[in-house]
Amino acid sequence: MRPHSHTETHIRRSTRCRQQQASTRSPTSSSRRWRSSRGAKLFEGLQPTQFFEQRRPVTNATKPDYIPNLHAASRVDAKPGGWHPTLVHSSGEVKFTVIRLDADGGEVPNHFHNQVWDYFVPLEGEAVIETVTKDGLKKEYEMKPGSFLAMPPEDIHRVRNTMKDKEFSFLLVQSPRTKYDFVAK
Repeated sequence: MRPHSHTETHIRRSTRCRQQQASTRSPTSSSRRWRSSRGAKLFEGLQPTQFFEQRRPVTNATKPDYIPNLHAASRVDAKPGGWHPTLVHSSGEVKFTVIRLDADGGEVPNHFHNQVWDYFVPLEGEAVIETVTKDGLKKEYEMKPGSFLAMPPEDIHRVRNTMKDKEFSFLLVQSPRTKYDFVAK
């Protein structure tokens, strides 16, 4: 008998593991066969939630994941500059934060991220996002509900509330979460 390669050993172990799992599962009326777009059998008897619970690490930062009103997300103490970042969810490679800027000049100060994209979705109020690109180009973006801005890595940016009597709030989506940094400028 010839020695098995590492790949062959891994395949044999994987097959044996799947066979053991199949023999210990009790059949349910809702079990079905999962098929890829090519029609090959991928998983037999697994429900979607079972698959994700077994294969994907859960990295939720807060519970619950359902928030009926982002304006009602809890408020945290202000950071220097008058901004209140409330983490609402973090999973996989994406981080979701509701940020509120104090009225009359609240701001997220100048900073950049080395590898992270910022996606701005205004919820309430009006603000300006001032940017300086890697090439030194300066630009301002007016932000209000209904607008959207995607900020690439390494672009310096600052978010400033332009309203004197009302706070500005926005949803900030950041990816990849695992590469997050905040480099003050």
